[in-house]
Amino acid sequence: MSQYRYLTTDLITGELLGDWLPIEAQSFSRTINTSATATVSLILNDDDKAANIANLAAVVPRKSVLWVLQDNAVIWGGPIWDWNHQSAADGTLPLGCSSMDSVMQYRVVSDTITYTNMDIFDMVRGLITYAVTKTVPYCSIAGLTMTQGESGIRDTVTFDGTQYQLVSDALTTLIQTYEIEISWRPYQDAEGNFKTNVDMAYPYLGTTFPESGLVYNFPGNLIDYAFQATGSAAANVIYATATDDSGNNDTTLTGFAEDHNDINAGFPRMEMSLSAQVIDWTTNAQVTNYAYGYLPQVTDTQLTPVLTLPGGVYPKISQTVLGSAAQMSLTSALHPAGAGGSPGFTGVGRVTGWTVTPPSGGGQAETATVTMGDMTLANTAIPVAPPPVPPKGHDPWFF
Repeated sequence: MSQYRYLTTDLITGELLGDWLPIEAQSFSRTINTSATATVSLILNDDDKAANIANLAAVVPRKSVLWVLQDNAVIWGGPIWDWNHQSAADGTLPLGCSSMDSVMQYRVVSDTITYTNMDIFDMVRGLITYAVTKTVPYCSIAGLTMTQGESGIRDTVTFDGTQYQLVSDALTTLIQTYEIEISWRPYQDAEGNFKTNVDMAYPYLGTTFPESGLVYNFPGNLIDYAFQATGSAAANVIYATATDDSGNNDTTLTGFAEDHNDINAGFPRMEMSLSAQVIDWTTNAQVTNYAYGYLPQVTDTQLTPVLTLPGGVYPKISQTVLGSAAQMSLTSALHPAGAGGSPGFTGVGRVTGWTVTPPSGGGQAETATVTMGDMTLANTAIPVAPPPVPPKGHDPWFF
């Protein structure tokens, strides 16, 4: 079983507010490109008024940042936004927390920003820097660092300040248009300061397999798994529209993307329409790039295995880098064993998110669920049943 430690710091200054806080966590998670949450409760003590006062001061909404350590390694960090109090009788204070990128949901692009022939990573850094420096120090995020380097993709993009769009929406548009990946990763520096780095990668975060060392087996280190195949949300054709309002009259721009490989593999045509916003679009080519950037998220039947590990087994979440590739070997009624007892399913996917359920005094067992992505029917070997063998004496073509 892992040991968990909970502490808080001030969002703006980084000052330590409370350490070894009496917090019981239901779960906390992280995902690539999107905000994630933590569901935790501060335990109150009727017999220790001074401790309650100090602990409550350490979890003030909007000011406090919760940090979670697993066996002394930081695995989660983000602001406490809400007190979701339900009962004075049960002695707990539920806290609503989101990962650090959620701060971008409370910053508005109120000035027109134009990036001319600039690398996409520079645009990401520019938007985040704008968000945390609008009014210093009140917009600051203590300990924020960002990955350096370039994506190799350059473009000219304008964010119109009169639209008052959220910085989070602007970042999402860059992610979807140019197929980059972003992760707000909590960490401690050599001096023990709690920090958040904005990891950026094109095309993928993380490391490849076997360099990652991530291996999941059922039966084995997994106690369960789910294996969803989602075709109902798929699309292999996208029609996109946007508005060019740079001239005297608004002009409708259009883009189109099609997955020929999926259609040629015999799957039906499935169409989707999108309205591209946030960026000041000026050409049809930009909107087409947006459509092709969005297409990989929906094309083909998406496989999303969710792997469940018990507490304390390898690989722990503190050893799991988001985006890294992992090997799975799965045998169950869903994936019957092959010849000679070989695993029913073997494949490689990427860790796109995880959720940790720590142990609790109420009997909650420690588990970690790892969500795998970038797996589709087209790039994963799904076992196919052999053709039926006709009974003796029957024509092999008729039954």
